[in-house]
Amino acid sequence: MTTASHPSRPAPHPSAGWTSPLDAEGLARVASGLRGVRPLDAILDDVGDVLGNQAPREDEFAELDERLRGDLRRLVNIAVAAENRDGQVSDLIDRAQTLVSEELPADYRTALGYLRRTAGVTNDLLERLTETGTIKDVA
Repeated sequence: MTTASHPSRPAPHPSAGWTSPLDAEGLARVASGLRGVRPLDAILDDVGDVLGNQAPREDEFAELDERLRGDLRRLVNIAVAAENRDGQVSDLIDRAQTLVSEELPADYRTALGYLRRTAGVTNDLLERLTETGTIKDVA
């Protein structure tokens, strides 16, 4: 008689022998990190905020810059982790890293141009990662 068909003895749970490679503190750190991750479609919102018909207000520049930098870093990390070897992705990663290394200009027009370039590269990288199957379509 098998264990599964014996009424007094339940079948062993498939994960009964599995132990987590992380302790409780490590699991809490991972869970905390996951809670802070914005959905990929939020990147489209950030791009739209900068590239939309109406330019963002100057008092929004710092926050938009911070979000777009984070978006670019996240997309670059995804491409690198997935070992995406697409030439266009490589070029976009180089452009992204250059933009992220620059500071937000103080002058309104220059800062707006910088934000638009950053949003454009972010959008292009997101699209290319979708086209290469590295990420699912977020639109």
